[in-house]
Amino acid sequence: MKLSIVTVNLNNRDGLQKTIDSVICQTFHDLEWIVIDGGSTDGSRELIEQYSDHFAYWVSEPDKGIYNAMNKGIRVTHGDYLLFLNSGDWLYKDNVLESVFLNNPTEDFVYCDDGGSKGVIADGGSPSVIDFRFLYTYTICHQTIFHNRRVFDAGLYDERYKIVADWKLLYQHIIKNNATYRKLNILLCVLQEGTSYDESRTEIERKSVLNEFYSHYELEFIEKNLYPPKTHRYKLLSIIKNWFKKKIIARNKYNNIPREAWKSNIEFSNANYVDWNTGDEIIIAPRK
Repeated sequence: MKLSIVTVNLNNRDGLQKTIDSVICQTFHDLEWIVIDGGSTDGSRELIEQYSDHFAYWVSEPDKGIYNAMNKGIRVTHGDYLLFLNSGDWLYKDNVLESVFLNNPTEDFVYCDDGGSKGVIADGGSPSVIDFRFLYTYTICHQTIFHNRRVFDAGLYDERYKIVADWKLLYQHIIKNNATYRKLNILLCVLQEGTSYDESRTEIERKSVLNEFYSHYELEFIEKNLYPPKTHRYKLLSIIKNWFKKKIIARNKYNNIPREAWKSNIEFSNANYVDWNTGDEIIIAPRK
């Protein structure tokens, strides 16, 4: 089976109806559909029962949050790829899934563009290259990502996080583990309008994830060089060149920076970086 679609829902009957309408009309049929409802009381369960013939599996019971519900779905899937299309989000065209699989995906992650809540791709869409600088600051809309099953063989979503577990999984695999990925220039889905975003909570959780991946020394180095004072912004170009061509970073016997902390083709050697107070380039040699 090529694809498993996982839809999670909680008291969003009208949104779920839109999602259902967009999936059942797809011209691509080599798929299974899993619906995980969190014990809704707004008629969602009755709607799920009405369309139950379209689902390979469904359940309506209390859960511990969205990532707990998504993990429930993952455990019962069988497809080569998994797509998480939440209730209220809907596939853009009847043949959009067929368009994706005509590209014969094999990568760990294959992703497309989303149309926001208006069906329009914003700012040129998702980048075709996911480098350290992009994913450290931003993410890819998880409703547009087809996850190869082998991604979850290494572990499911971290349920300690309520907002950023999907970003953590993406960051860990692409930046830390050099997972393969490909961008398809396809408008895949439209997102539910009015989705809330807790910026403060998101920032707290992202920092917690980064503290898992990096030491205080590493984070200080990253922040200093990603976000320098405005008067020295031009110096950032030389820093990025070092990072993404030579991938050089300072270390000594007390600060052993792991190889997987950066993207592929890493070299650890003497590090050139900038003193932002003077603008001078500094070379730090490893301690002997």
